[in-house]
Amino acid sequence: MEKVIIIGGVAAGMSAASQLRRLNKDAEIIVFEKGGDVSYGACGLPYYISGVTESDEELIARTVKEFEERGIQVYLHHAVQQVDAERKEIKVLDVHKNKEKAYQYDQLLIAVGATPIIPPFMKENLQNVFTLKTLEDGKKMRVFFQQEQIQHVTIIGGGYIGLELVETMLELGKRVTVIELNEQILPPFDEDIAQIVQNELQERVEFRLGEEVQGLVNDGGKVTAVQTDQGTYETDAVVVNVGVRPNTQFVKDIGLDMLKNGAIIVNEWMETNIPSIYAAGDCATSHHLILQKPVNIALGTIANKQGKLVGDNLAGQRRPFPGVLGTSVVKVMELEIARTGLSEKEAKEAEVPYKTVTVDANSHASYYPGAKKMVIKLLYHPETLVLYGAQMAGEKGVAKRIDVLATAITARMTTEDITLLDLSYAPPFATVWDAVQVATRKAK
Repeated sequence: MEKVIIIGGVAAGMSAASQLRRLNKDAEIIVFEKGGDVSYGACGLPYYISGVTESDEELIARTVKEFEERGIQVYLHHAVQQVDAERKEIKVLDVHKNKEKAYQYDQLLIAVGATPIIPPFMKENLQNVFTLKTLEDGKKMRVFFQQEQIQHVTIIGGGYIGLELVETMLELGKRVTVIELNEQILPPFDEDIAQIVQNELQERVEFRLGEEVQGLVNDGGKVTAVQTDQGTYETDAVVVNVGVRPNTQFVKDIGLDMLKNGAIIVNEWMETNIPSIYAAGDCATSHHLILQKPVNIALGTIANKQGKLVGDNLAGQRRPFPGVLGTSVVKVMELEIARTGLSEKEAKEAEVPYKTVTVDANSHASYYPGAKKMVIKLLYHPETLVLYGAQMAGEKGVAKRIDVLATAITARMTTEDITLLDLSYAPPFATVWDAVQVATRKAK
């Protein structure tokens, strides 16, 4: 009987375990998770903190008991300390018992995800400073931010999670300040699209852009102010989300090929350069369909797909992972913001020739109530008109359209091809020329 060990029990790890069990009823499957929860929707944590999602149980796809009923052994609070690739052995610390034990494997999957970057100013453990990554983080934050005396929240980092937490805190009735090192919020987006979001929020949120946090003012174990290179700002609590890095320190010396940030490089079968070791999820790379190189993009959609394909491959079905575009969407109050493919910054860095066009379009027919404006920006090859990237912002219909454009980029369609797509139309849902096609008609 083949023994498969999976390190990490959230998106990629449990997707792999579940798929392998569907295809192979006999394999011995063991999962080690250093935290206290498995198979939960981390993307739902901001909504759990605000109370929009009422219970943490709603975020859990399957419990440990449900996995064990399917013959998948799950060990919580077990942290893998070492991997010996030559002996096919791992050493695991039982955190509660403080005991270490060795386990042999035939196949190994590293699916340990990513961990929040802890900047130098967080050197002290302060009771009103948080990062958000795990379900345990979410539980602590939910209890803390329900307190009425917590009135002013400072969010350090204006990326995806930071902006989702802006909505969370506004929903809880807090006053919010966002401090971002870059000169714009949402760094993965082009500045003109990010500016739309900032303009929408600026009457409700104080933005401090282009400022570097230098320290947190500590008064008896609590932060009372945030100090930057340009000022000091009083606050009742701080949430730090300045990015994540692959949680791969424990395998950095075993000979795995990695990117500079520690992401494990895998091939299309999710195999590493070491035989019998796979990697998937936020700790692994994906093949970028336009840049044609391995990239590390930490998204739950990618992690779940990669996990499923590892399960297929462990069961002998040999299915490749085709690659990614980094398609994402985020909701911030009334706005939906989405992107796929290349941004202008990425195109310039890769020396990809491009043109852009930006248009305003309606979510549906103007004569049907509730039509909302959306802004669509396309990036495409100046000669072939092949679409390379898209970004959108609006109050309605953005998520639907970005998926159309992601599909078009994957299929290497030109803007002319997209203009002639047979897209659905009815006045409550679209215009005769859909918003996507309003944009592609201008891309010449």
